[in-house]
Amino acid sequence: MTDDLDDLPTFEAELEPAEFTSQHLRETASEVFTADINFAAVFPYDEDKDWDLDHITAPISGEGIGSVASVVSEHSTEYDFLKVRNRGRQSTKHATVQTGTQLSIDPDTCINWTSAILTKGYCSIDDIELLIALCEGNGDPGDLCINLQNILEAAGFDSLHDTFIHNTEFREAKLEVLSEDLAEAIEAALTRATQLPGTHRFTMDKSYELQLLKPLIHAKQELQLGILSSEVAINAIINAANNIRIGLRNPASVSLKTIFPLRPSHPETAEFMASVEVMNSWLTDGRIMDGKQRREALAALESLDLSLSFHKELVHILEQEPAHQKHADLFNAQILAFEDATEHLIQVHLPYVRRFAARNVEEGEDPEDIFQVAFMGLHRSIRRFNPELGNRFLVYATHWMWQAVMRWRADEGAMIRIPVHRNAKINELDRVLNRTTFCIDGPASDEKLATELGWPADEVRQFRNIPREAVYPESCDDWDALLPAPEEMNAFDRAETELIVKDILAELRGREADVIRMRFGIGYDSEMTLEEIGTIYGITRERVRQIETKGFKCLNHPGRKLRLQILLGMK
Repeated sequence: MTDDLDDLPTFEAELEPAEFTSQHLRETASEVFTADINFAAVFPYDEDKDWDLDHITAPISGEGIGSVASVVSEHSTEYDFLKVRNRGRQSTKHATVQTGTQLSIDPDTCINWTSAILTKGYCSIDDIELLIALCEGNGDPGDLCINLQNILEAAGFDSLHDTFIHNTEFREAKLEVLSEDLAEAIEAALTRATQLPGTHRFTMDKSYELQLLKPLIHAKQELQLGILSSEVAINAIINAANNIRIGLRNPASVSLKTIFPLRPSHPETAEFMASVEVMNSWLTDGRIMDGKQRREALAALESLDLSLSFHKELVHILEQEPAHQKHADLFNAQILAFEDATEHLIQVHLPYVRRFAARNVEEGEDPEDIFQVAFMGLHRSIRRFNPELGNRFLVYATHWMWQAVMRWRADEGAMIRIPVHRNAKINELDRVLNRTTFCIDGPASDEKLATELGWPADEVRQFRNIPREAVYPESCDDWDALLPAPEEMNAFDRAETELIVKDILAELRGREADVIRMRFGIGYDSEMTLEEIGTIYGITRERVRQIETKGFKCLNHPGRKLRLQILLGMK
């Protein structure tokens, strides 16, 4: 460092700061600066020291001096959705996911490759793999190979799919194709730039969340008030619930709740039916649109948890009567407003869903599958969220996404599906076993586990004996030992079963019962095909199939099915 500070260069501003600001406010400026400093004037010269100076150019761009000035970042934001603000508990799990597809290839390479293929008159798998290797990007080689195969087939190259696996060649057919056209098609297939949704930065605070929820809550309230103001809509809801109760309608087409008509004591089923009774009483009392009665009707309507498809069905019912056309148009506008608010909320939270999927994917799982399942959980949470309870929507949605992922793993994670409630108990038992199995006192006993879990000892023993992984016997004899021997039905049971089936079929129409008897050989020497039955009646096989389906539909009535199960000892 120099001792004489007066020798350092000095600078004077051409304009005062205030004057410069008034002249150049909001002007955009950009330049490339390169550091070029004479260090010899500042640092003592040393021949032995190698000054490796970095003269890399640094682009700088942005707005002029002002209160709204911002700097344009040139850095990649590919994994911005994985970043969180620097506060609170942070996830330490490393997550790397593909956020899009970037593919490119040199056009001259495509032209040269195409010319060589057309000159040879055939194309092998090695040729396709060579072309894919020359393509830059992160595309899936298997998908690219299939795309190129389809292009070659369209250009006239024959391929035998049964021998394609064995590295056969694509022989050119008689179809004439220009080299330029084929090269252009291949270049288009190997040039792509796509971005997956939800890969931008996610920031959410309480004020912004309330701002997003406000139009959704307003649209939902207007939707419910619109239903209460229409007697036709209320009657349609009650009729749909009655059809669910007697088994003539699928509950999933009406409500998002899990409803079992044959199990009235089921919690969600009982809640749904109780809400229907409240709506029925409110309709009978004259549809009072104010005071306590209206609040009870709104609470019952909220408890029904009607699906959006059923809301649109109500619009269709109103449109059938000209007198209610105006109400139908208003109702339809309210549904569209609710859909728009829901769509906007989903789009804003997509980065959070993708980050949730990236952080919680397990070995062997595709992050995109977890993202799709978590997205369904987010969508379901929007329909069920009640802001009046004071919960944050993000916390509420996270629980629904966890539930969706856990149920998906329970359903798809094993070849044999385990019911969700049993799978939850198995996981709870495994967590306790991991803590207590290798304790000092030795392996944990069933009684100790039962005390810690609060379960009966028999239940602990039952869940503990369930295998966690598939067991494959070594020989065919071992497989036979696993399968129980079939029990022979005695003559009395056979006669009793035939009598029950005969009585049930007697409740059907003559032709429907006869068709089912012929199809299953009931009272006949053997089973008959649709064509054989059609020959007897002089009708087509398709008509026989329709009669058979109609008969099965009648037999599938919940009341008749329950009675049959009781008679057969299945209940």
